[in-house]
Amino acid sequence: MFEITLKFLAAVQKNNSTEWLHTYRDLYQQEKKRFSDFVESLLTEFQKINPNLEGQKPKDCIYRFNKDIRFSKDKKPYKENFWANFCTWGKKSWEPCFYFHLQPENKSFITAWVYWPSQQNENRVRAYLLMHFEERDAFLNDKKINKFFHFDEADHQYKTPARLISLIANNPEIKENLSPMLAEYWISKEYWSSEVLHDSKKAENILKQLAYFKDWSFTHHLTDEDVKSPKLYDEILNAYKLIYPVINFFERAYDWPEYIWYIKKTK
Repeated sequence: MFEITLKFLAAVQKNNSTEWLHTYRDLYQQEKKRFSDFVESLLTEFQKINPNLEGQKPKDCIYRFNKDIRFSKDKKPYKENFWANFCTWGKKSWEPCFYFHLQPENKSFITAWVYWPSQQNENRVRAYLLMHFEERDAFLNDKKINKFFHFDEADHQYKTPARLISLIANNPEIKENLSPMLAEYWISKEYWSSEVLHDSKKAENILKQLAYFKDWSFTHHLTDEDVKSPKLYDEILNAYKLIYPVINFFERAYDWPEYIWYIKKTK
């Protein structure tokens, strides 16, 4: 599928310069189109599954090959990979998304993620998790998802549950509508004291998801042989079908009402 593309990207790694790319511009255009056609085919099928993608074109998903080097110490002008983001409002929206990354040396992967959400969206996701946690917990225990995807440790985390405690303290409707699973562990305690955090491994895992994580991602790594295979298209399409309930869960969370988390100051 992408055998020539991998060779092209490997050559870019060794010759990342404007002069080199201009010399081989026809090859670049050929591989750029190959990737774009692949993304367009995926997008057509994804749109049948996820109505939030309707109306989008490949240009709404694919990132530029040129790098922005104005504020970077690395002055290489081009990226050394091709990548596409499938999400509501397009690649620049930072909505929950499905991402395809193509890079030689077995560095390709696909992932479904919420990455570094804004403060407002963090609060929405936490509130939604608090009230629909059984659904979220089911994803982590789904055998088919776990067999194919790896649930990643979040890149961006908090070190305490302070914001979670504040979120509930300032929004009583969240506490009133806590998922039964959470009530089982914590609702009888006063805001999850430090002792409660060590009552059980289950409680620790729940707290980690709710309080510490700012990112959530499910990743499947692809070898060079995987991306060369003619089965790649079907593998990615089936992966999207498998992970779409997770993407949809977070899309619904982003549409949730905005909640405040800070401690209100009184005069």
